[in-house]
Amino acid sequence: MKTFDSVKSLRHQINLFLDNELPIEQKDDLIKAIELNPKSQMIMENEMIFRDFVKSNFKRPEVTQDFVQSIKDRIMM
Repeated sequence: MKTFDSVKSLRHQINLFLDNELPIEQKDDLIKAIELNPKSQMIMENEMIFRDFVKSNFKRPEVTQDFVQSIKDRIMM
């Protein structure tokens, strides 16, 4: 099982995990590390809470199809 040399490394792995970008073999190591360390559990929970907060409190602005098409037209020039 991999140990994390820093909180920054652990946070990076957690973010990859939550973004479904972590390879399967690394997922197992991360899950084991989180299960064994209460501090790691707290970091994971805080990241999940933060992501839920952002998803529920920030909305992307709506754009019209005309606006999208105008951007596409400019790119194709």
